Amino acid sequence: MRQHIIEDMEQLTPEELPSFVQHLLRSFLPNGRVTIDLVADYMLLSKRSLQRLLAEEGTSFQSLLESTRKSMAQRYLKNSNISQTQLASLLGYSELSAFSRAFQRWFGQSPRARGNKRKV
Repeated sequence: MRQHIIEDMEQLTPEELPSFVQHLLRSFLPNGRVTIDLVADYMLLSKRSLQRLLAEEGTSFQSLLESTRKSMAQRYLKNSNISQTQLASLLGYSELSAFSRAFQRWFGQSPRARGNKRKV
């Protein structure tokens, strides 16, 4: 598996790096909390190198994590009947309250209000 990552990294252009990190985030998030240290280690980079490379592309790890979580939340809410607790866990939140605050920030409403609109 590591060899596959090394080969992928060698073929990546700088412009493709943010998309590659988001791909890794989508893969890692359902398994729990994801940190920049985890992703950098997986990519065989130092945390600082990953931060620098992302900054050169005009983004950050936190920004990519936030946008990945938001898009995953939209997809799961649109295509499943998943509970808020399950969704929070799939997005790497250890507590439902943290997910609810993020959801409010992203969509301007609570997950419960969004879920009620979906059922109508």
